[in-house]
Amino acid sequence: FQPDYWTVFNDIKAEEAGRGAKAAGYVQDLLARIAAEGDIFYRGHEGGFDADEVVAVADRLDAVPGGRFAGITTFPALLFDHAARKVLPTPNLATLSKAAEALAKAGRKEIEINAPGTTSSVMLAALAEAGATQCEPGNGLHGTTALHVMEDLPELPAVLYLTEVSHLSGGKAYCFGGGFYIDPIFPDYDVKAIVSAEPTTAASALRSVEVPPPSAIDYYAMIDASGAGAPRPGDSAVFGFRGQAFVTRAYVVGVSGISKGKPVVETIENGFGEAYAWPV
Repeated sequence: FQPDYWTVFNDIKAEEAGRGAKAAGYVQDLLARIAAEGDIFYRGHEGGFDADEVVAVADRLDAVPGGRFAGITTFPALLFDHAARKVLPTPNLATLSKAAEALAKAGRKEIEINAPGTTSSVMLAALAEAGATQCEPGNGLHGTTALHVMEDLPELPAVLYLTEVSHLSGGKAYCFGGGFYIDPIFPDYDVKAIVSAEPTTAASALRSVEVPPPSAIDYYAMIDASGAGAPRPGDSAVFGFRGQAFVTRAYVVGVSGISKGKPVVETIENGFGEAYAWPV
């Protein structure tokens, strides 16, 4: 891979990364994932080096053959607060700042401070003030963070899930699944889609959709087919939820020229970024 930086949670993984880099003939810059009492993590994301020992951690990573200590990281450094309806710093960001100060006092310079989480360009100044040198574009890249729901931000929503109606049954129009992972940053809500045989933005084309829960395989989602203009097999269904392409089996299609009214398909890839031909 030879990434610019490789995040490690412990000495064993740092040594593994160093061995791989050494075998490939280069030195790998390592970011130490750190954690302190009071930091918050998504369930399943916990772990890391003890932040209070960051100076010793840096020394140990520098001693790894094929590796070099380059900086520190956490996740999330910023998080959307539903009560405040704003993105606020987490305790983790303060942990990064405190660790950076300890490293500076120990004589270390040019330390990378990686502070990902709920990124938008409007948050960059606050991250820089906290000492961050890196962040991730994340869903800010296509305008689908929680803050984008609340405010008009520089990044415009630029991603959708496109599928089509397969069949009708019991007053529902079933559309093909495969990409129905809706990132649970909000409580459950009424998911809707524009369903039509032709391009439209008409409110009458907007229909409620029952999406399978995350515990089920999303073979299909069920569109309300009641009333006038009911969906028919072959109709397109356009969704605008916040997704995560890498956890789906849907194709990822890059399209240029949309703002000029001249859309052109540039790429068709799977969730790993591997090119696919279309039709398959």
